[in-house]
Amino acid sequence: MKAAADSNSTGISVVVPVLNAAGTLPALLEALASQQPAPPDEIVLVDSLSTDATRQIARQHANVRVVPLGRFSHGRARNLGAQESSGRIIVLMTQDALPADKRWLAALLEPFDDEQVAAVYSRQIPRPNAPPTERFFLQYHFPPGAPVRRTRSAQTSAATLKLPDVFFSNVSAAVRREALLSYPFDETLIMSEDQQFARDLIVAGYAIVYQPASVVIHSHRYSLLTAFRRYFDSVYSLTRIFPAHDLKVSAGMGRRYLREEAAYILRQHPFYFPYYCLYTLCKVSGVLCSHVAGRMPKGLARACSLHRYYWEHEPRDEHAAGPPP
Repeated sequence: MKAAADSNSTGISVVVPVLNAAGTLPALLEALASQQPAPPDEIVLVDSLSTDATRQIARQHANVRVVPLGRFSHGRARNLGAQESSGRIIVLMTQDALPADKRWLAALLEPFDDEQVAAVYSRQIPRPNAPPTERFFLQYHFPPGAPVRRTRSAQTSAATLKLPDVFFSNVSAAVRREALLSYPFDETLIMSEDQQFARDLIVAGYAIVYQPASVVIHSHRYSLLTAFRRYFDSVYSLTRIFPAHDLKVSAGMGRRYLREEAAYILRQHPFYFPYYCLYTLCKVSGVLCSHVAGRMPKGLARACSLHRYYWEHEPRDEHAAGPPP
């Protein structure tokens, strides 16, 4: 399917969900303003009621608008930003991602010369202080090289799609406005709303492109408990997005990843290996618990989760609705 142009929208809008972003926002806005050959036309900050200087920093920039958001979800914040923006291309970012150079935006937009392409996402590289596990994660999922184009094959049905078929990240991504408004993010997911969005686009006949020439600096440093909770949330979301993502699928994907990750740690960071074993145990425990989250008492699920607010409103034992096959 071709993504037709929206005659009422022009230019490039950047949408960034923010919460107490004063520590990272100045550098991000400066990097956006320095993009060549031209910076984005507008920046929309979807603010979850920040209590720091986020709004004051935004007011110092003429092309930055702040849109307040009440009850947060990752999908709701991005949908609201898209609705409030005016660009024909909407660039999605997180507040802790930073363009690595002045050609980040231009490279991100290049694949849209192909009218079937509805969404493009950037390569992510780690910060200097990123732990070895995060370095491997980014190297594994966001390698250098040539662009990768993902579309639905004739042999693949919506019910059999898996995460590798549609992998996408809205840490730094660009989307055609019409595609985003037609296939909005699922506002009921705890996280991984970008994978749901990519699944819907591919089922609808669009293409998604990984563009490694567009690079952002973005990484995390998780504690053992945070790693458990993040993987609990992430894999629980995947079980709602992909009906076929059961424990067997998680185990199959995890075996290959852990085998390569362990080899990398032993080769590059051998003294880190004992901690890596503990870290991996926490991740795997989070994955295992996620597969029974729908049957847990709500209080226990909340204790396991990084996004505890979610379990007050979570739709139990239902898969996220997808588009028709």
